[in-house]
Amino acid sequence: MIRPVLHAGLSSLIISSMTRKLHNQSRHPAKDNAVFVEQVLTPKNHERLIVAALCAIAAVRVFIFVAAFPFFNNVDEQSHFDLVYKYSKGRLPAAALEKFDPNAAQIIVDSGTGEYFNFQKESFTKEQLAGSVKFLSEENNRETWSWPVYYILAGLWCRLGIIIGMADLRLLYWIRFLDCFIAAAFVWISWLFSRRVFVSDYRPRIALTLLVAFIPQDIFYAITSDVLSPLVFAASFLMLFEIYLGEKSRVYHFCAGLLVALTFLTKASNIAILPLAIIVILVKIKQAVSQKRIKQYLPALLVFILAAVLPVAYWLGRNYFLYGDIVGSLASERLRTWTRKPFGEFFNHPIFTPSGLFYFLTETTKRFWRGEFVWKLKEMSLSVMDLIYWLASAVFLAVSFLGLLLERKTMVKSYRFAISCGLLAVVLSFAFLAIMSMRYDFGQCFYPSRKMPYFISGRLIAGVILPFLFLYIDGLWRILSKLRFTNLLLVIIVCLAAAETISEVIISLPAFSSTFNWFHLK
Repeated sequence: MIRPVLHAGLSSLIISSMTRKLHNQSRHPAKDNAVFVEQVLTPKNHERLIVAALCAIAAVRVFIFVAAFPFFNNVDEQSHFDLVYKYSKGRLPAAALEKFDPNAAQIIVDSGTGEYFNFQKESFTKEQLAGSVKFLSEENNRETWSWPVYYILAGLWCRLGIIIGMADLRLLYWIRFLDCFIAAAFVWISWLFSRRVFVSDYRPRIALTLLVAFIPQDIFYAITSDVLSPLVFAASFLMLFEIYLGEKSRVYHFCAGLLVALTFLTKASNIAILPLAIIVILVKIKQAVSQKRIKQYLPALLVFILAAVLPVAYWLGRNYFLYGDIVGSLASERLRTWTRKPFGEFFNHPIFTPSGLFYFLTETTKRFWRGEFVWKLKEMSLSVMDLIYWLASAVFLAVSFLGLLLERKTMVKSYRFAISCGLLAVVLSFAFLAIMSMRYDFGQCFYPSRKMPYFISGRLIAGVILPFLFLYIDGLWRILSKLRFTNLLLVIIVCLAAAETISEVIISLPAFSSTFNWFHLK
């Protein structure tokens, strides 16, 4: 039902535009037909329409895959649902670890499938299922301490679903369908950013937006706090860049500061947004001092700082008051049998070997692109696409970095700043995972483990998807420019998006056939 309406709407817009052009041409018959075709049919003149279509396509694509995957995936989805359910009731965690809500536990047992973990739910008796509910209700939720922004948003969305009559499995899918709106908004924000950096050419703007619309990261198909990170980080990145580019009001500074705080409070692994904000503010202070306008800028600066600092300070203070730990994760770490190592032992980690570093970078990059779902305990991936993901990323980001070094003096100042901030965000995010890998002895934990002590969950740093793909497009654009094949940019990106989608469909076929997914609801 969605696709016909979407296609009809887009067709009417295009036909209307072409009709107006034909009417104008009939009044000026001397116009060259080639010019007319160029004006009417090129993406440059229908960029907003194309981007709106990409937003809709991203939402529909996410909807289809969200509906295809049954509950509950291997990435702690039941824990995230329990938290969303508690927030929907207005219950913020009062302890770092809390038991699963009994009602949430009932929904989890009734709606879950064992297909991710290769066991048959149908083989359980009613008594065993009832025992599972009791057992889960007495278990600690390891995600209770998690930072609140996603859970507040998803909790409100869940509450709306409950009000309109959603329950059980339908309620679960209702919560997931929030991801469709997040994905569409992420595409739109990415295009707004691309307009500010790729000012003179529409092709890299469309290429970046297209790549964002078809990113195969499976966090968009789950109930998880990771799904909000790309959107809020991208919005913060854009607003900080706008502050760098020109004079903004105090209200704008307030909104930007608040968004920076919300980005950090969505996921602690979004920490790269903080140094980016500090750099932008320092640059603005330097500009104000040089222009002798520091007194005029101080109110906006103060508003930004207060908006960014106070929410974070409140949450960290709350954690310390309630849990005795400002981050709040200590109790969860103990439950997972992690122990923090002395700083001197950090450097004994295998990540400091060539093979260890290669493993960390390649595996993290693969999962950064496609996520980490499993099906019957087998990773949902295609080796050829994994090779493309990490190899192309390594090449294009390296070329982008080299371009910054070699063309620093000739590069447009604002573009140079955007590239520098993008590189900093990506490097800091990967460094965060590396430091987390070195920080712990993982005890009896399955992942990460003592045998493989690496945080390679790319979803944890999904906040930097936009900066990462910006660098990706920049590197590819530079290579094509040197080869004088810039017209191939959109062709290459369209082919990549098609390959990503085809691979997603192939690896997801078992999920599509599951009798526990949304398509089989009665």
